[in-house]
Amino acid sequence: MSCRHCKNDPVISRRYSGEILCESCFYKSFEKNAQKELRKQINALIKNSDINIKRIGIGLSGGKDSTVALHILKSYIRDRNIEIVGLSVDEGIANYRSKSLECAAAECNSLDIKLEVFSYKELIGMSLGELLIEKPPQGSPCSPCGILRRRSLNQMANRSSVDCLVLGHNLDDFAQTVLMNHARGDIARLSRMAPHRFVQRGFVPRLLPLRRLPEQEIYLYSMLKGMEFYDGDCPHSKEAQRNTFRDILMKLEKEQPGTRHSLLSGMEKIRENMSKPEELTPCPSCGEPSGSPEPCVFCREFATFVV
Repeated sequence: MSCRHCKNDPVISRRYSGEILCESCFYKSFEKNAQKELRKQINALIKNSDINIKRIGIGLSGGKDSTVALHILKSYIRDRNIEIVGLSVDEGIANYRSKSLECAAAECNSLDIKLEVFSYKELIGMSLGELLIEKPPQGSPCSPCGILRRRSLNQMANRSSVDCLVLGHNLDDFAQTVLMNHARGDIARLSRMAPHRFVQRGFVPRLLPLRRLPEQEIYLYSMLKGMEFYDGDCPHSKEAQRNTFRDILMKLEKEQPGTRHSLLSGMEKIRENMSKPEELTPCPSCGEPSGSPEPCVFCREFATFVV
C-alpha cells in the first residue's frame, strides 16, 4: 500500500474514510480539518452573537489533545490581532497533575504564550485528594472533579477576559458524550454541548477544533511533530462511567467504521432544529451562570467548603 495522493510510504490508514496517507499528506489533511473546524466555529460565534474576538483562552492540561489544540490555535492566529492565553486547572492530584502542568508550561514558553494556573485549593480550600477524603463520592471521583473543573475554567476565563475558550476534546471524547446523553434521554444537555454558537451572560463559550479528529490521529500527529506532552493517565480514570461508553463506541466503530462521525452529525442535525438557548440565570447563591433559578450544582455540593 502507498499514499493515495503521492504514492509515498503511508503512516495511517483511515478505515472510516478509506484514505491511506503518508506523513506529509496526513499533516495537510489533519491541519486542514482542524483549521476549518476552528474557523467555522469562530465565525458562527461572531455571526450569532455580534462580537469581536480579540482574546482567546485555551484550556491546557499538558496532554496530547490540548497541546495539539494549542498549536492549531497558534497557527490560526498568524497575523490576526488576537491574543492567546493558556489556562490550566490544578486539581492537586498527587503524582499526576504537577508533571502535566510542567509540560503545559514548557509548551507555552516555547510559543511565547502566557499561562495562568488556578487550583482547587483556591476554589474550595482543598485539593481533590483532600476532598475525596473529606467527602467521599457515592460514585466515581470524576463526578465532583468535573463540577469543580467546569467552575474553575469558567472563572479563569472570565478573570482573564477572554472572548471564548478553546478545549482539546477529540472525536472520541465528543462521540462518547453524545452517546451518554442519548442513553440518558437528556436532549437538553445535548443542546448545551460545545461548540457554543451564542454568548450567554457570565458563561464563556467553548470551541472544539479537534472534535472531528479521532484520538489515535491526534496522538500520531503529536508524536510525528515531536511535541512535548504528558502521556500519563489520571489515577481515578479507571473508575469513570465514561469507560463503559468508550468500550461500546470502540466496538461499534470497529464493526461499523464511521460511527463516531455519525453520532457527531446526528447531534448537529438535532441542534439545527433548536432555537437559541434560553438565557442562563445567575445562581442565587454564588452568582455564577446556571440553567435553573435554584442554587447551582456547585453550591449544592461544595458551598460548605468554600473559604
